[in-house]
Amino acid sequence: MPNTCCVTNCRGNYDAENKVAVFSFPKVEELKWIQAIPRRDLVVTKNTKVCEKHFTDDDIERVSTFYKESTGETLIAKLKKPRLKEGATPKIFPHCPSYLSSTKVARDGPEVRKLNLEEQHLHKAIADSLLTKEQYDNKFSFQNFVEMQNCFTINEVPPFWSIIHKDKHIIFLSLVITDCVPCITYAITINDVLQLSISYKGQNLSKHKDTKLPIKVSNFNQVLDILKNYETNVINYDNPLDDNLYFVTSSLKKSMNLFEDKFKFLIEFFIEQLHLLKLNPVRYRYSSNMLIFSSLLFHISPQAYKFIRHSGNLILPDPSTIRKVSSMLRSSPVYEQQDKYFLSYAKQIFSKISDGDHNVFLLLDEIHMKPFMDYKGGNIVGNSYDNANLATSAHVFMLNSISSSFKDVVHIVPVSHIVAEGLFTLLKKIILALEEIGFKVMGIVTDNNSINRKAVSNFNNPPQFQVQYQHPADEKRPLFYLIDSVHLIKCVRNNWINQKN
Repeated sequence: MPNTCCVTNCRGNYDAENKVAVFSFPKVEELKWIQAIPRRDLVVTKNTKVCEKHFTDDDIERVSTFYKESTGETLIAKLKKPRLKEGATPKIFPHCPSYLSSTKVARDGPEVRKLNLEEQHLHKAIADSLLTKEQYDNKFSFQNFVEMQNCFTINEVPPFWSIIHKDKHIIFLSLVITDCVPCITYAITINDVLQLSISYKGQNLSKHKDTKLPIKVSNFNQVLDILKNYETNVINYDNPLDDNLYFVTSSLKKSMNLFEDKFKFLIEFFIEQLHLLKLNPVRYRYSSNMLIFSSLLFHISPQAYKFIRHSGNLILPDPSTIRKVSSMLRSSPVYEQQDKYFLSYAKQIFSKISDGDHNVFLLLDEIHMKPFMDYKGGNIVGNSYDNANLATSAHVFMLNSISSSFKDVVHIVPVSHIVAEGLFTLLKKIILALEEIGFKVMGIVTDNNSINRKAVSNFNNPPQFQVQYQHPADEKRPLFYLIDSVHLIKCVRNNWINQKN
């Protein structure tokens, strides 16, 4: 059975309808409780209790709190049994005269009152700060073009600048008048998407201080700082070379259309050289045209290439860069011996030439070379294509248009020894492949070598030397065979010199 309340006329825990929590008398402040309870001759024992009805809500703790520093959370847990706060005494006696009850409200301690006051001041300061920020944003900030126009209407811009309002732009002009002739030095433009760009004497600037242009703006003071920075006619940059070069290259690009096509490469070359001037050598990056030009020059004359680089007149790639690029190209004749890559270069050039260049003659010549094996671009080169011997010569096949100046080498075959039948098979294979690509091979031109004549004679069955043969790709078309006239003159000259008498 629960303990009952000892206060006079209190029915706490006397029946089920008056079930309440009860508290024991404190040992230290027992005398205070005895004095506060309106009951004569009260004898306090361990079973003497006072119920919760006689305490204020501030005197009773029903939950426990804990602050978790790791997460910043305050955890709250309900107590199994209510407990009294330290120093709490019975004050409420509803069934006794009112003068016996105390209405004294619990007061916070000095430290608590100080913290509460500081918190009130902090909340007031935050509220004032938010209000100030809102007022500032309303006056100086903008989120779209219309708000920006209103912002520049209610706020003053330095009189140094002339303002022009357009449908989709606001322009700030710095005008210099010389002999009654106005000249625009700086023009600062903000478009309808709030992007700010700066130009100097008609040329766009690439950056403002350390910030790349154009920049996004959203505040009047941000624009005002930029305007004040350009109120003088002097360009204040850490590196004026970049901007001066930018002006020059911009002018060259704008004037590109004024030149004929054959001179546009020169303009692009100058622009690239100017761009390389402002870079550290380790950061040089070259265009494809520059790499092609440099590679050709280097392979034609390495010594001349070295001289030009060291003279400082041009900025050209290092020879090691050219070797790296060349090693990545499948320039070895070995690749084109495979069916997958056969005449791959001819396929590339066919797509780049005009229709008038498709009618061609196939020129064949032999170049003698010293047997030599080397490792280049990840491949071993120097072997003959048809056997394991080192190549002693190379058969070169070149196309020459009959209606234009187009001519280019399309196939190279390294050989150590080749017979007429093998050369005929190779010739026929090349002609058929060229016809399949789209070229019209009108004939063959070789020197007066006996192997060449015998190889071409196999286009007739039985083999017979003649000027016109049946075309292997189309029986209705002729295939002409011509002996190189220059070689014939050379043969006459050699025979004449070698005559004994």
